[in-house]
Amino acid sequence: MESNFGVPAVGVIINVLEDLVHDKAREDGMPGLRLAFTPTPVGGKTSAELAEYVAGNDPLSGKPLMAEILDHLTRPLNAEESLTGEIARPRPASFGPLSMKDLQRQFDDRFWTDQLPIIPPTQERVAAMLRQTSHKPDEVIGSMRVTSEREAWSYTVETVAVNAVMAGAAPEHFPAILALAAARTNAKSSSTSSMAAMAVFNGPIVEELQLNSGTGALGLYNKAGAVIGRAWSLLSGNVTGGSVPGHTYMGVQGNPMSAVPAVFAENVAGLPPGWNPIHVQKGFKADESVVSTFSGCQSQNTMMILQDEDWEWVLQRFIGALGPPNRGDKTLLVDPAVTDPFLRFGFDTKEKLIAWVEKNVTVPKKHFWLDQEVINYKLGPARAGVEPFASWLKLPDDAPIPFLNNVEVVVVGGSGNVRWSVNECGYRTSVRLADWK
Repeated sequence: MESNFGVPAVGVIINVLEDLVHDKAREDGMPGLRLAFTPTPVGGKTSAELAEYVAGNDPLSGKPLMAEILDHLTRPLNAEESLTGEIARPRPASFGPLSMKDLQRQFDDRFWTDQLPIIPPTQERVAAMLRQTSHKPDEVIGSMRVTSEREAWSYTVETVAVNAVMAGAAPEHFPAILALAAARTNAKSSSTSSMAAMAVFNGPIVEELQLNSGTGALGLYNKAGAVIGRAWSLLSGNVTGGSVPGHTYMGVQGNPMSAVPAVFAENVAGLPPGWNPIHVQKGFKADESVVSTFSGCQSQNTMMILQDEDWEWVLQRFIGALGPPNRGDKTLLVDPAVTDPFLRFGFDTKEKLIAWVEKNVTVPKKHFWLDQEVINYKLGPARAGVEPFASWLKLPDDAPIPFLNNVEVVVVGGSGNVRWSVNECGYRTSVRLADWK
């Protein structure tokens, strides 16, 4: 592979991403890209320790790192590295005849499953799904990518049907699954930060499918939500090459929320006067069936009811303490039992609560710029003059930085306790189900 300057190109990456970078190079048509690796981790190291990395050896090849990089950049390309053309990606259209045990093993070994038993996607079962929509089986409805650096893979209505069958969904679930697929939100996002996703349904579909909005809604006490979430998860993995740890899934620790994404209904009956359901907030009619997707979910924390004497301080601390300030996304999951105090504090609409959070949940400038994620993702743009980060960099150390910019409120829960939660999830999009029937 040659660079734009007519010399060989080389990639330098941390050693734990060896499989990922080889996959990436192949996807970009450079299977022979020359690579050099540094030890892990890079963050949290002193300047002296990082200098030792540079002066030391590549942990994979054992060669001196700088000498290896110079060799990669100066050695002429060999025959394999000079090849041109397309790289074939054969995909088997069918398996068989196989026993159920052998079929499950074939799928598991290719990471086409979540390593749990599946329903075989026979032609008859897939056809039953497809009869639930007017869209053609070969219609491309979206694409997903593992990360922003990897290529996006497209998928069709039939692809969605195959994964719906595997998840154990019934045909009546298919329009909801298809709408969720049309949202193009990846439930298997391959961040090393181990992110997850969730989806909220509103409208008549909630009653039709008996989607849970009360006790246990975010768990698996919700058959329709469970199979819809599993279908979404399987689809997200399979349309990007199978969810393979170290290759197409890079969550360092993993995330229990990503096993089966939470798919539930908003508790519309529990909304106080003036609070609209989220699909109405996004411009849809109250009687329309809509699914709203959220991603970037990493952690969730709970809080009891707020007291009149110190609610501002508690709310600031509770929301601001969840996750690093690099992430501006938060979703407040409010149980109906705790809405009365919010009304008493002046939040007679969701929008007023959201505006308060975005303005008042802050972090001191000094601590903002010491956060490792902020250093990784915001310091460079700040030094390049990108706003508002450039201005934030010039503030006094104790100046408050309001870092939240994507806050949503969803009412859900069974009111058995005066607890509610905040989640590191960010709203992505909403899709009307009628468009996919």
